Amino acid sequence: MRRERRSFLLRLAGALAAFSLLLSCDGCQDREPAKGAETPDMSILLDEPVDGGFERVNFGRAVRDLVIETHLLPLAGKIDVANRYRSAVRVRVDFPEQEELKICGGALISRRLVLTAGHCVCLQRPGVDGARRGAALMDGTTCAKEATVKTMLYEPREGVEDDTAGSFHYQSGAVRLHPEFRIQLDAQGQVESSAWDVALILLDEPVGKEFRSLPLAEEEIQLNELLIIVGSGYDEVARYYDGERHFSRNKVTQVLPSGGGRMRIEQPGGHHYRGESGGPCLRETADSLEIVGLSGRNLGEGESVTSTYGFRDWLRGEIQRVEARKLPPRSP
Repeated sequence: MRRERRSFLLRLAGALAAFSLLLSCDGCQDREPAKGAETPDMSILLDEPVDGGFERVNFGRAVRDLVIETHLLPLAGKIDVANRYRSAVRVRVDFPEQEELKICGGALISRRLVLTAGHCVCLQRPGVDGARRGAALMDGTTCAKEATVKTMLYEPREGVEDDTAGSFHYQSGAVRLHPEFRIQLDAQGQVESSAWDVALILLDEPVGKEFRSLPLAEEEIQLNELLIIVGSGYDEVARYYDGERHFSRNKVTQVLPSGGGRMRIEQPGGHHYRGESGGPCLRETADSLEIVGLSGRNLGEGESVTSTYGFRDWLRGEIQRVEARKLPPRSP
């Protein structure tokens, strides 16, 4: 009863804040910061998650602080205030004709290429002829042409342990999918089959030198291996999306029958934590990081990763093509 009452009060407070914001905002349709803006990122969600991410509305620190405790954000892991995983980025994809957006994770694999999940940049459509009722399909016919990428650096202040202020930079890029990308979902939204669930975003300009590219793994993910998964956190109970960069250690437990390199990961308490898709899954040693997969937490089972080992030749070819070009100067 106490938990239900607290959840109700949080929703009520958020709804009142949202209503107040709308009254004071004349036609503010896009509440994301302008591209290229350097601005704090404080947010809370009141809407249900959309496929691949969550629609975000900014209210400021006062409303964010209404959520004193969350139930599920600890499953997203610790906040990366040390910037060890700064190569992990956020990806926003808009579908204006369908009035939808997706917010996912991604990873820099060169100064101009961001790797993310294919299902992060595409929408579902009804299954092909002969498919069971309610089945859905994602392929190259339902995908966005452009995406917005946010890089982030935390700037912790001395003597303030929980200070997570940071600087952010937004820039656009063109979406590139492998021509064989295809995901089949059943009527319950579970993945029946998956192929080439990866996408690239070619940035208009290279990122700064403070962001290092993640190398591709030379070895496949092993069962019982511990991976570092990086991405933003979402609390389904408090309906709160914090926008911070979290990292967690998760053990790989099973190769999934849907194919395409999909594997199940173990989560604390066996919870079906959804979080966000597209964030990098990393193999960490004492002196290096390499990307071995992508999070699939917002697709199907909710606790899966997709190995990138089988895609490495295609990815390396794309990296070489981009790096062979003369990079334009980065805007100040």
